Amino acid sequence: MTRPSHAALIVNPASGGGKAERLDLVGACRTRGIDPIVLGRGDDPSALAAEVVRQGADVIGMGGGDGSQAAVAAVAAEHDIPYVCVPAGTRNHFALDIGVYPADVVGALDAFFDATERRIDPARVNGRVFVNNASLGLYGRIVQSPVYRDAKFRTVIELLPDLVGPGVEPFDLRFNGLGPGTS
Repeated sequence: MTRPSHAALIVNPASGGGKAERLDLVGACRTRGIDPIVLGRGDDPSALAAEVVRQGADVIGMGGGDGSQAAVAAVAAEHDIPYVCVPAGTRNHFALDIGVYPADVVGALDAFFDATERRIDPARVNGRVFVNNASLGLYGRIVQSPVYRDAKFRTVIELLPDLVGPGVEPFDLRFNGLGPGTS
């Protein structure tokens, strides 16, 4: 990867229970010459990423969880520019999948200037981009609950009776695509 002339990191301060703020990720960006863009309440990470690229960013990253990682990575892929995953979320599945150490959030910023590029393929489910996994069925429905992040176990207990059991409408899961033996 060549040294970028305009590196930018979108930071989700709410991800990971406020991990970015606790670690002063914005300050660490400024120290390294990376332009930090902090998500505000209601901001769309995809729209912010597209604007940052339009303003000349030649490498972009996301400091947040898997959902915001996917949104910003999709914009980077669309514009064929490098993407940096900064694991400031709760579980950081994507970071783990690509070998980024989640316990060293600030250290992940080094990838803006000293990294080996690896290509990944983002995918879409029902129009939503994802980069590591997509949840379907029961778990997918549970994690969509707005209270899930703050009370995981309680949310599961409260939602299960309405999602499984006699009389509950089954999930409508279908795959429309290539089947076995096709190419």
